[in-house]
Amino acid sequence: MTTMAFTNNFSHLIFSFLVIFLLIISNNHSPALAADPQTQELIDKICRQLEDYGFCNKVFNQNLKTPSTNIEGLTQIALERTTENVTSVLAYAQSLLNDAATPEVKDILTECVKDYGTITNAFTLAFKAFGERNFKEMLVQESPAPKALGLCEGNISFEPGPPVNPFFELIEKNRQLRILIAMSLVSGHILST
Repeated sequence: MTTMAFTNNFSHLIFSFLVIFLLIISNNHSPALAADPQTQELIDKICRQLEDYGFCNKVFNQNLKTPSTNIEGLTQIALERTTENVTSVLAYAQSLLNDAATPEVKDILTECVKDYGTITNAFTLAFKAFGERNFKEMLVQESPAPKALGLCEGNISFEPGPPVNPFFELIEKNRQLRILIAMSLVSGHILST
């Protein structure tokens, strides 16, 4: 691949991500709507497969565009929230990296920033495939995300260190991102079958 082709592909990817991100943040959040019974049944089917049913259920119900939302709409919600979340976590980790006090913390955060970049790229491509209604490709594009997040999580200490664990907030942000990625994968699998 030539440098020019790589630059064009990278520019297209960044442009696509920005368009998706702007669509997400411009989406006016109305007050939470109550899901109708069929929608809640789909939400339950997804959320009962995850580590935190309450978080999953809350995310879906707070982001419903209509009370009657099908699996495609729920998948869109999961993709939007995951993309929004990973963007926020990436910015947060980058700010921690900029203020890193030790080489060890800097190394860990450098890995995490790289991994969040992988997830961002995966979900940019997944959202593009979703928009093209190519749901199998959407799942293929999402598939690197759990491993990338796991690489970051594997480096973060869960033990409180002296005087305070510098990763305390990042651990919770990673937990939420892990659930959102799983929501996208599970809803996407249901949608594609």
